Amino acid sequence: MKFYRLSSSTRLFAGGLIAILVAAAPALAQDTTTQDTTTQDGAAAEAAAPETAAPEGAGDMAAGNTAVARINGKVITEGDLAIAEQDIGESIPDLSEAERRDYLVTYLTDLMIVSEAARKAGVADDPAFQKRMDYMVDRNLMEKYLNDEGMAAATEDEARKLYDEVIKEVPEQERVRARHILVETEDEAKEIKKQLDEGGDFAALAREKSKDPGSGKEGGELGWFTKEEMVPEFAEAAFALEPGQISEPVKSDFGWHIIKTEGKRNKPGFDEVEGELYEMVARQRQRDIIMSLRETADVEKLYEPAAETDGKDKGKKSKTKAGKKKNDEATEGAEPASE
Repeated sequence: MKFYRLSSSTRLFAGGLIAILVAAAPALAQDTTTQDTTTQDGAAAEAAAPETAAPEGAGDMAAGNTAVARINGKVITEGDLAIAEQDIGESIPDLSEAERRDYLVTYLTDLMIVSEAARKAGVADDPAFQKRMDYMVDRNLMEKYLNDEGMAAATEDEARKLYDEVIKEVPEQERVRARHILVETEDEAKEIKKQLDEGGDFAALAREKSKDPGSGKEGGELGWFTKEEMVPEFAEAAFALEPGQISEPVKSDFGWHIIKTEGKRNKPGFDEVEGELYEMVARQRQRDIIMSLRETADVEKLYEPAAETDGKDKGKKSKTKAGKKKNDEATEGAEPASE
């Protein structure tokens, strides 16, 4: 689970979830792939939020102590590889598993020998470096603590409780869950429909025959959607079917579809937004921790806060404008009358 960026208020928190619930469904996009569902996050503690999250089990000590290399007498373990992969994984080229392992070992080798040279050069004793290290330790402690607390709070009971609180504010709109098989020609579609009428398995035929790269490998599964999220021809056919029914071949710009409607409802279900609900619960817990700690912390700002400075600046500007206007009026009154 990620260390999530935090909401600036409970109102924005709930509003963001409502937006997710309203929009929760995969769309039949131009490339017929599934869309990603994203959440909107607030600004509180934004600077502290990391871009990536530690994968579950990374650095697990039970398996992590196995030695994989030794550099100048110092051991590199499986745990070291896991930490390095978490850190630089996105920048590693597309390699086989064995090549990726070699890449990480080489990276850690360079890291160890260069850092040792830096120590010998006295870099570790530099006050600026030590201050930066203190900052990095604090940041990592914060991320670890908030991540652990968020994970502990994000239970199914809490996620369902949040869902029940928010779903009643979501307006009703008919939704359908469906599968489809996409092929290029009408004859192909008719042949598939014939096999289905004779008892063929829809999901198996979708995996075998469908040209949709997104849903084909999932047995044609499209999830839940509204009419507006599909091309008109597809939506019309899918919403006209009752659960369990299979359509005749349907033509769209993508090709020919065979559609099976599997369910209907008027609001997003818990299953549609489960992942986002867990994220919201975790984020809210993290926010509560930070706000509570802020309230009890003894914070002494040894400078003039920005809000006070802005207020004084605005006052000065207003006073200056008023003074200028008054001086202009006085000057105007002192001018001799024109003859």
